[in-house]
Amino acid sequence: MPGRRFETGRDALDFISQLSALTNAESVVGALRDKLASFGYHAFLITGLPDTGDRIDPLVLINGWPSGWFDLYVARSFADHDPIAAHCKQSIDPFAWSDIYRDELATKYQREVMQRARDFSMVHGFCVPIHNQDGFQAVVTMAGDRPDLTREARAAINLMSIYAHSKAKACSAAPSLARRLTTREREVLTWFALGRNTQAVAERLGISGETVEAHYRSAARKLSVRGRTHTVVEAMRRQEITL
Repeated sequence: MPGRRFETGRDALDFISQLSALTNAESVVGALRDKLASFGYHAFLITGLPDTGDRIDPLVLINGWPSGWFDLYVARSFADHDPIAAHCKQSIDPFAWSDIYRDELATKYQREVMQRARDFSMVHGFCVPIHNQDGFQAVVTMAGDRPDLTREARAAINLMSIYAHSKAKACSAAPSLARRLTTREREVLTWFALGRNTQAVAERLGISGETVEAHYRSAARKLSVRGRTHTVVEAMRRQEITL
């Protein structure tokens, strides 16, 4: 199992390296489609989530859903009743659809959404909610008929999804990539990216664990993100750190 964890972790980092060289949304879509297909997913979407009564299509960054399903989802306002979308706004952790959805506990409208998704071979899915300091921001959601939902696959997909979302935003909004972090903040995030915990980083840099955490929190604020993984990924996307 340790070998499998290394393999999926290396796979995620290789994918991030591949995405970093892409410059347009179409190439990101193609790369993400190929990578997720290797985990058994054929449908994916990177999007914000609308308020009740609003349309989802203006919030979509990358659309890899089957065209018929996306058209139906918009036409029937499924976003208003989608139990997976609703949970995304409440969770900061990635989750499989089966972790939170049960047919017997669902409303009639929730069951309709999930049943129609199955018509497009979207039977099992996985979601990565994206949050910043202000709360929910977006979701990377994917589905297939028999995808890989092992712990190792989930961890790799979580990392890749966070970076894919950042890359999709970069392609659509072209934000400035000027460096904002201090040298020490970059050092801390680099060691985090290499898998070191707070105490190991503290010993490596000759500072206290509290100081390590202070540098991490400062970096997260500057990058307008939330969570250690998201902070590391955003720092990589902005070329603040490299491995």
